[in-house]
Amino acid sequence: MGSIMNFNTLFKTLTLIYEGKAKKLYDFGDSDKIIIEFKDDLTAFNGKKHDVLEQKGSLNAAISSKFFKILENNGVKTHFIEKINDRMILVKKLKIIPLEVVCRNIAYGSIVERVPLLRPGEKLRRPIIEFFLKNDKLGDPFLSEEHVISLGIIDENGIFKIKRITKKVNNILKDFLEKVGIILVDFKLEYGFDKNGELILGDELTGDTMRLWDAKTRAILDKDTYRKGKPLTEVLQAYKECYRRIVLEEAE
Repeated sequence: MGSIMNFNTLFKTLTLIYEGKAKKLYDFGDSDKIIIEFKDDLTAFNGKKHDVLEQKGSLNAAISSKFFKILENNGVKTHFIEKINDRMILVKKLKIIPLEVVCRNIAYGSIVERVPLLRPGEKLRRPIIEFFLKNDKLGDPFLSEEHVISLGIIDENGIFKIKRITKKVNNILKDFLEKVGIILVDFKLEYGFDKNGELILGDELTGDTMRLWDAKTRAILDKDTYRKGKPLTEVLQAYKECYRRIVLEEAE
């Protein structure tokens, strides 16, 4: 692809427009596209815990690229265009909706605290889709669908479309991950509007935004290893195992 072949020239024109906990966003003069760089930084609890994990950025760039390609091949429109080096991807520029959309297949994490009738690790009768305001300063609070509409974040039709796409993403990723011996516990999605006003999937799909368990042992293969205080060597091994199974498709 042209963008890969001309990357050395392209890199000289990059302007950092945003830096988050795990990614950097660059503008390079194209009104419709930006570059996302995956960092080696590892954070938890809204940035209160922080380390640098060498190779994490390149592993996540590869995993996210693979997932986006799978979704595109199955009819889900995403912002992904191509992977341009070990840790950078080229994507469509979006007007991001300030919502984190969480889809849960197994009860785990915050939902167990909010709904104590659910047992940790319990398979849900049907996937649950939840909304959270994307705002680190406020702690990404939970929002009902009525809250989302009343706050003017997105209208009822937009919520319907987001839920429909999220359910499709869930089915596609669950089916793929099952083949490589991984349980998709839950995951976070972000959406935005492209230049034509079309709602499409953005952000990333990695072990930073998903809970992934080994299907046989239920061993954790995502960032929860870090949240639970495991050594960085063990955390890196989880990311590498995800890469091996997801990118290389080496099933257990």
